[in-house]
Amino acid sequence: MRFARIAVAAIACVLTWRVWLRTKGIKHPRSRRTDHLTRRHFNGASTVIMDEATARALPIPRRRIPWMVGAFDNSTISVTHDKEGNAFVFSAVHPLLEQPMIRILWQDPDDGRLYLMWNEAFCLKRDAQRQGFGTRSLAIELREIRRLGIQCVGCRAAGPAGGHMGYYAWPLIGFDADLEPIDIAQLPPKLAHCRTLTELFLEPGGAEHWRKFGRSMTVFFDLAPGSVSWSILMAHLEKRGITL
Repeated sequence: MRFARIAVAAIACVLTWRVWLRTKGIKHPRSRRTDHLTRRHFNGASTVIMDEATARALPIPRRRIPWMVGAFDNSTISVTHDKEGNAFVFSAVHPLLEQPMIRILWQDPDDGRLYLMWNEAFCLKRDAQRQGFGTRSLAIELREIRRLGIQCVGCRAAGPAGGHMGYYAWPLIGFDADLEPIDIAQLPPKLAHCRTLTELFLEPGGAEHWRKFGRSMTVFFDLAPGSVSWSILMAHLEKRGITL
């Protein structure tokens, strides 16, 4: 009987708390549901394979690895430790991927700090493209990496050679790089003041210009709270109706 009274009291407290949140205009933290594609494909439900030595060296819980690499559910993720290179290599295979998704996490050999996640390879099969899978995968990865305190995420934005669109797609979601003189020389007068990819993409006509005249570049995402990178990503997610 005593436990029943405690349970009733607890339920009453929760209900009162929810009413208070509504009266204050505060959303319940679980009221914002993820979109259907995220719920269907991204729940951290993957198989992680690594030997005991790698598991001891990696300062990240095994259960967080699928989130950290943005893996589809039912992926198989193999983790190896490159001791000479001071890096952990994550290779994920999944039916929606054209080839294994490769992520490389770099570690400072002196203090053990994890400082860079390098997105080496990510290529969806043709029938899985243009559905928002890549954006969801990346956004989940970025959110988890920020939570883990890793400082930076980078990649080589490939294209347009070979039909690759990374040179255009990565800046759309907040990855940035300095424009080089060859890039600045091709800017029309209304865009001539731009000196970075994000500056260019935030200007009317900037993204269209880069899609036509852009090239492969090494790009990075600024994980600092309130950065322009985060602002661009969040606006892109909202526009696409993506909630994580």
